[in-house]
Amino acid sequence: MLNIDNILKNIEEQSKSLAEKLFKQYLREALTDVRDFLGKSKANLERWAQELDRREIDEDEFKSLVQGQLDATEMRALKQTGLAQVRIDIFTSGVLDIVVSAALAAIP
Repeated sequence: MLNIDNILKNIEEQSKSLAEKLFKQYLREALTDVRDFLGKSKANLERWAQELDRREIDEDEFKSLVQGQLDATEMRALKQTGLAQVRIDIFTSGVLDIVVSAALAAIP
């Protein structure tokens, strides 16, 4: 059985590292947005990760589902800082890769 809390913790830690690399001065805002996304998405991420573990969906389908969830999430805190949308999109793309990697790493 997958431990969604460990997966979410892993995602948050890796997202923090990514935010530190991309924009140190907005680390707090980036983490706020990631935590908001994870909080709103926890049930879906858990279900999709379990489906991935049971091979009911493949990695591409999982990634597509997560992408849809991320697209629905507005990076409000980062947008309020006035960051260019391109930089926010780069961060969001990195978070997507982190989510997929963290889920795959949790599957035995």
